[in-house]
Amino acid sequence: MNLEILSIKEHGDATKEYVMLYANATIDLGNYAIVDTTFNKKGNVSNVMRHYYRFPKGYIVKKGECVSLWTCKGTDKGGLKTTLGTPLHRFFWGSSAAIWNDDNIDVAELLHVKTLERTAA
Repeated sequence: MNLEILSIKEHGDATKEYVMLYANATIDLGNYAIVDTTFNKKGNVSNVMRHYYRFPKGYIVKKGECVSLWTCKGTDKGGLKTTLGTPLHRFFWGSSAAIWNDDNIDVAELLHVKTLERTAA
């Protein structure tokens, strides 16, 4: 995949936790989403997605750049740098509660979502 999860930092504290990602190619970030799931009773990753975040469509990230997705509320911002000087794009999930916080191990899944069909019920 052209975007990969590097790590989940500061899990358990909504004001500090974030997912760090890295672009292996120039991409439209809007083709990607992150979901939070856990393991089922058999120890396999479950298909229950408790939280879902889709990045904004048309937001271009270049190869070699990083993306951080913070759990808390905030204003999305580009033009930042990591501590190593790598270009960084920061996004906010908008949750007041921690997402990566369970006693059970949480799993971050990165989805490549090119299309989404929506139908009103």
